[in-house]
Amino acid sequence: MEIQGSPDRRLKALKIDERYIRNVEDRLGLRTGEQRESFRTSIRKIYGQKISVEPSYDFMDNLELVKAVTDVRLKSDIAGAGSLIGALANRTNEENQKLYDRMVDTMLKKLGYCRTCAQKTIEYFCTQEDEI
Repeated sequence: MEIQGSPDRRLKALKIDERYIRNVEDRLGLRTGEQRESFRTSIRKIYGQKISVEPSYDFMDNLELVKAVTDVRLKSDIAGAGSLIGALANRTNEENQKLYDRMVDTMLKKLGYCRTCAQKTIEYFCTQEDEI
């Protein structure tokens, strides 16, 4: 658990999803404990430097991190819902349309994308081969 300052200056506990963080780190190619800890330290340092100047800093300028988070978020959002590519190819099916709408909604509300960028990111995500 981590503590974060709230706007009224009281500390608020945040629960950290370690599995989610590890998935993002895997997407970034961080495989060893040493690599992960080095990355986490650099993120803490950047956040510490930026937060005093820009209280709403959100790492959106780190494109590699944004892509990794988006990839993990999209994959977790569709877990158990069938093939994303199949769902996008056939959105006449009500369940597939709901899945697509939920993905776009997540990107708009939780990741701060505009509608066009969300749709283009999903399109890109579904047409690219994973580089493993």
